Amino acid sequence: MKAKVEKQNAVVDYDLQAKCSKDARAWFNENWSRDKDTILLTFVNHYDVKLNECFILVEYHYKSDFAGPGGSSWTNEMSLTDVQQNAKLAYFAENHITNLKSQLNTHEEVISCNVLEKECKTGDEFNNLVSHYMAD
Repeated sequence: MKAKVEKQNAVVDYDLQAKCSKDARAWFNENWSRDKDTILLTFVNHYDVKLNECFILVEYHYKSDFAGPGGSSWTNEMSLTDVQQNAKLAYFAENHITNLKSQLNTHEEVISCNVLEKECKTGDEFNNLVSHYMAD
């Protein structure tokens, strides 16, 4: 009897994971699109069994104009969203700037980093905080 219940629960979990994947793709397609400045636009989704929630983590890299003449720059944005509630839970943005004056100068600056209103300071810290939503 216990094995039968566990098997039924596994089927339900699989169905909910599949629904999450489908819903996340639909949400992504409704809310995001590439343009000429897009370098990378991707997402991963996760169904959290304990919370009964579907999360999507979107990563978007695009060309930006912060470097000035002779340089290059791009921005990395990442956001974690509860798909069913359409609620943004976390956001990270960082500029990457390279200038080619007398010598190569590269630097990064975090513009925004927060997870459920908790401030963070680096991309690694952001990834660590959101990882709790993306794994069981």
